[in-house]
Amino acid sequence: MLKIANESFQLRKIYSLFRVVLLFLIFLCYPPNVYVIENSVNSYGEISSSGKDIHFAAAGDWGCNPTAQRTVNLIKNKNPDLLLALGDFSYQKDTGCWFKIMSPLINKSKIVIGEHDFDTNDAKRLQEYVDKFNLTDPYYSFNYGNVHFLAMSSVIPFKNQTIPYRLLHDESRQHDFVSNDLYTASQNKSINWIVVYLYKPMYTSPTQHPSQTSLRDLYHLLFDYYGVDLVLQAHNHNYQRSYPLRFNQTNSSLPIITDRYDTAYDNPNGTIFAVVGTGGAIPYHLLGKSPYIVTQFQNFGFLNIDIVENGTKLIGSFYDSRDGTIKDHFTIIKN
Repeated sequence: MLKIANESFQLRKIYSLFRVVLLFLIFLCYPPNVYVIENSVNSYGEISSSGKDIHFAAAGDWGCNPTAQRTVNLIKNKNPDLLLALGDFSYQKDTGCWFKIMSPLINKSKIVIGEHDFDTNDAKRLQEYVDKFNLTDPYYSFNYGNVHFLAMSSVIPFKNQTIPYRLLHDESRQHDFVSNDLYTASQNKSINWIVVYLYKPMYTSPTQHPSQTSLRDLYHLLFDYYGVDLVLQAHNHNYQRSYPLRFNQTNSSLPIITDRYDTAYDNPNGTIFAVVGTGGAIPYHLLGKSPYIVTQFQNFGFLNIDIVENGTKLIGSFYDSRDGTIKDHFTIIKN
């Protein structure tokens, strides 16, 4: 059995590497418009921000506890336009306690599903999240002002009635959606920023859960090609922020750092990845620091993003929900 398992693992690695190489060769040989099939903006569609500054918050791994309540209260006081909830909500068998805590922010929230948000033996809890947030797929996208948001699934497909709620092993449908969607966003002259959010981390320092190699190998090259600015992740109950990174085809666990400044980036040629599993669940110890991570710590709170100066400047600030102080701060300027 061990031999069969090892052979299966090696085949999956070979297949993943083959897809990355094939995608790179396609990029070299064909113009980018081969990827467009249709307008992929889905589920939430276009949301108008009336040309004003844009403010949104992000956090995952919440729970039904006083710490999560403090995080919600602090976000409410900041009054963001949107809240990106990065999975693992109630940690209970039902959703009621989390919906109650989140009530001031529910109408502003866009979600991705985490491992603690469904039960393989009972569809009720997942269905309540699906109904509350009007989800038709575990991945979707929308525009808000000059920002394109892409929500990706790292856990489950919705439309698989034969094996409900199984782990998402077949990436082909989501991969097609992401590729077409990012192409569409990259060709939209009114879009200046692309933000991706998902539950499991593509890059993380050593802690409770490892980086998701399969997701990273499939998607980071697409992020490079279409100019994704920021990727927001959770699952690990701590905060981490990377330098701007590009995919390393030789060793994807060591991405290429394109800008080594700690806090200020001017037209960086890479994507910043942040882990924000800080909503209120018990923190995970950090067991080391990956070389591509700028800063990391165990705190409760949320990441606040302001897009200002006519949509040309992104300001990121991590707020500690215990005292409201800023623990991390960075800026990106795009001309």
